[in-house]
Parts: sequence; C-alpha cells; structure tokens
Amino acid sequence: MAGSTPDKSPDTCESGETVAGTCARGDNSRALYDCQQRFAVLAEHLFNWEVWQGPDGRMEFVSDACERVCGYNAEHFYRNPDFFSAIMHEADIPIWRKLQGMMQGGARAGEAEFRLRTPDGRERWIQYLVRRVEDENGGFRGYRAICRDISERKLMAMQLKHQAWHDPLTDLPNRTLCMDRLGRTLERAKRKKGTDFALMFVDLDRFKVINDSLGHAIGDQILRETAVRMVREVRAMDTVSRIGGDEFVILLEEVDTLEEAQHIIRRIMKSVEEPISIGPRIVRVTASFGVVMGDPGYATADEVLRNAHIAMHHAREEGWGNMVIFNEGMLERAMNLMHIEMDLYRALDMGEFFLTYQPIVNIGCRTITGFEALVRWRHPERGTVSPAEFIPVSEGTGQILSIGKWVLYEACRDMARWRSEFPEFEDMVVNVNLSARQLSQPGMVDQVADVLRETGLPARCLRLEVTETMLMGNPEFANMALRRLKEIGVKLCIDDFGTGYSSLSYLQAFPIDTLKVDRSFVSKMSREPGNFKIVQAVVALAHSLGLEVVAEGVEEEEQRIMLSELRCEGGQGFLFSRPVRAEDVPALVFGGTAPDSLKGVA
Repeated sequence: MAGSTPDKSPDTCESGETVAGTCARGDNSRALYDCQQRFAVLAEHLFNWEVWQGPDGRMEFVSDACERVCGYNAEHFYRNPDFFSAIMHEADIPIWRKLQGMMQGGARAGEAEFRLRTPDGRERWIQYLVRRVEDENGGFRGYRAICRDISERKLMAMQLKHQAWHDPLTDLPNRTLCMDRLGRTLERAKRKKGTDFALMFVDLDRFKVINDSLGHAIGDQILRETAVRMVREVRAMDTVSRIGGDEFVILLEEVDTLEEAQHIIRRIMKSVEEPISIGPRIVRVTASFGVVMGDPGYATADEVLRNAHIAMHHAREEGWGNMVIFNEGMLERAMNLMHIEMDLYRALDMGEFFLTYQPIVNIGCRTITGFEALVRWRHPERGTVSPAEFIPVSEGTGQILSIGKWVLYEACRDMARWRSEFPEFEDMVVNVNLSARQLSQPGMVDQVADVLRETGLPARCLRLEVTETMLMGNPEFANMALRRLKEIGVKLCIDDFGTGYSSLSYLQAFPIDTLKVDRSFVSKMSREPGNFKIVQAVVALAHSLGLEVVAEGVEEEEQRIMLSELRCEGGQGFLFSRPVRAEDVPALVFGGTAPDSLKGVA
C-alpha cells in the first residue's frame, strides 16, 4: 500500500526476521507485528483521506483514499509535501496559506474548505480538518489531517443559494438579490459622493389581458423572452431582475448623465416592443418605464425602488410604452394618496361623507326636473376633499362599493322624503352615479331593488348614470346588467358622452334613456364652432335613437340659448345652481336660487 507501510512479506517482521524467529524471541515482538497488520488493514479501508505530516514537513502517512478523492495517488504527496497547493484552485490558495501559518504559529486545530483540481480537469471541494500531534511527553510530532470530499454538499448548497437569489421562471436575479446589489451600488455612490447609476422599474402593459386571453403558459413564454431581450440590451456590469409577476427592475451601473441612461432605456424599449412569435401567434408587448437617477442622498435601496415604482405608475397614466423620470412632486402626490386611502377606511364609519345635489333643469323654461346626487367628504383635518381625489383611490381599493351603496341609499331616501313632503317633487328624478366596480358586481341589481324597497322610492324616480368607458370595457356584460336594471323600472343615463369613443352599434343596443353631453364640449361651444358642431351632432344622434339629452357644465346664458335652439331637453351647471346640501334642496326648488351660504360648495 503506497505510503502506508513498506512492502513486506507476510512472514517477515520490521527487522526482516521470519515470524517464527520473532515469536521465538517473545510475545512483545508478536504483538508489534499484529499491531502493524491491523494498522495496514485499517489504513487500506479508510473512507476519508488521512494525512500525517511530520515536524520537518515531510509526509509520514497518506492514505490510499487520496486517489479516490483528488485523482492523484499518495506518491505525489510523498515526493512533494506542498502538492496540495500545486493542484489547488488559485482563488483558494490564500485560505490554504492562512491555515498553514496558523498551525505553524502554535494553533492546536484548524479547518478550511478549498477546491482541488483533478487530473481530468474537474474540481473537488475538500474539507480539511487538521490537529496538532504530540507524544505522551508533549513533544511535537507534526500534524494529522482528515480530508473529506464535500463536493456534493457544496453543489447542493450553491444550487439552493442560486434558487434563493434567482427567479425560477427567467433565471434572473429575484427581488432579494436585486435589493442586495442595489444596496451595494448605493453605498458605493455614497463613498464617491456622486451619481453614477440609474434604476428602472419596468411593468409590462396589459399583461393580465395576455394571460387571460392566451393562457398562462404563453404568458410565461413572453416573460422569458422579454427577460432575454432586456439582458441582451444591457452591459455585463448591469443587473436585470424580475421581482414578481410582470415587473422587472434594471440597475444600470456607471452612468453619469440622464442622457446616457435614456439612450440605454430607449434601446431596451425598442427591443421589448419587437413582435414575439409563439407558434402561429405574433404577440406585441409594450412596457412602462419608471426611472430614478442614482443619488447618494437616498438613505436606503427601498427608497430608490419606491420612487422608480412611483415614476412607473406616472408613465402608465400617460399611456402604454412610456418612460417617466422621477421627481419629488410624484412622491408628494403618492404620499397624499396613501393618506387618503388610510383615512377613507374610517370616513364612512365616522359619518364624514355627505351628499350635495345639483339641479337638472329644463333648458327652455328653467324648471327643475331632478337632481344629481354628488358625494363629498368632510375630512376632519383637510376640510372638504374633492371627489376627484378620493373617488379614484376608493375605486382602486374597492371601498367604492361601500361608498356607492351608501350614496345610493341616502339619495333614494332623500328623494323619497321630499316626495312625501312636497307635491312639487312628485315627478322629479334623482341621478346617482354608478362606478365600474359597482356595475360589475353580480348582486348589484338586487342591491338597487332592495334600496328602492327600503326607502319607498318608485323605481321611475331613480336614474343611474354610467360612463362610456365603463360600458365599453365589457359591453356584453354591461348590456346584460343594464337590461336587468331596466326590468325593475330604473332609468339609465350615459354620463360624459363624447369622451369614450363608443361604437354607435353598441350605443343603439344599450337600454339607455338619456345622454349627458360632456362639459368639455358644452363649455366651449359658444366660442369654438367645432365644439358646437359636436354638441349639435350628439343631440341629433340622441334624438334619432329616441333619447333625451342633458348638457353638463352650462355656465353662460348664451350656452343655454344655443342648447335650446338645438332642442336639448335638459341642462346642468353653475348658470342654474351650484350643488347644494340636502336640507337646502326644497328652498332651491321653491325659491329658484341657492342660499348664499352654499355658493362655495362645489
């Protein structure tokens, strides 16, 4: 056995004498021989690679397991005691030298992990456990080491680490690794005290539509192809990460100017938008890009990512395939929206909402024919909050469902009360706006019927308003819902008509009673002939379909006269009255004007 014991005949001892001669000299020699034989058998069957290095550095013993572990037999280590470093991965040699220096400095034990290259060019991970060897008197006898092959364990650990830091679908860095690299980049920027990186938050436009229509398998192919294209367009130093769903983050290193970053971004955008072939299908994808230029003033990587995300949402609001650079005003708006969202959760329970009513009048004789119920929010700190601020937020959070139900109930109750107290309200109608989320609720029609029954308001006195955009989002479902509402006797109105570019064939199919001409056309009709022609066309279209028309935003007498000449039935706007609170509606009906104290309520 190479390196274990010199080759001997089974019948000879260390001195060369025969076994019989040895035994004749006494039991001690026989015991020594037996010990040597047992050690030889033990050394030959050791699983781990055993090494004993003498005080002078020479190898005293190297077990045969070394050939199984590293591919080299023991003779290489006997000839060259530093053969470890000769076959060691160069990156790990400093670890080896440090361990050697520590042991030579008097340490009693040590441990290291390093890679050895086998004769066929592969690498094996070795765990090296070494202890100082002393005799019974404390004399130094060298070092004994155990070398264990831990390659499989290391490979598994590296695989687990890769899985922990990478997205399984695209193999891109995941959110954890993205934030780690962004954090390191930010720290470097702080040390340099300058801007030298850019971060992009990328969100694929309409990706949910792709998943819903083509299936998740094709959606996954699109995500993988998009990832490949993004990586192809950035430099080796940059990082493309997928942090979830259809959201990607791109970290551009060493970019000193916005123009340099924009050049790279446009290249990425162009690549992403190229058609993707998936079987017989050709799919085109666009993406919204929110960009933050690196600033050492950022405290954390989370702040950088947050601002890039805010900028992405602004890009999305501008349309598909846009890029927006972050500014501080965006953060202020986002914080404001967050506070509104948080405050909305308690607003309904605390009774902070109230209704105002704007009259709808007969254009010709100015008599009031009904009212539109408008929800307002009396915030305890901010005062009256505009619906333009809180309605979109409530739509996004789903709170619009509870707010809309409250508005419907209060408006129907108020109108039922006025009808019971004043004969003049007998034929009046209250208009209530429906949100897109309300219209899409399966139980919406039953909810309307329950409110009418509870309040005692006849269905003909309720007119529900929906927008063109709501109808065209899912025209088949919207038509079904509107027909069910029509069956219970409710009147229906399309609000803001002219802004949604709806199909005339769909418009003819919907069971609508009234069209409202959007204020953006009415307010300019007396000064811009083009807007007058639009209003004229809408009125003519509505009448051809047997519908009534109400013009919104009437603020000037000249506008009223022009609408009257067009035979527009109704009007609504500041020319007639601003919205008033419920308690002042009767006075408005009988007196014809709003109380002075309410003229500031919009």
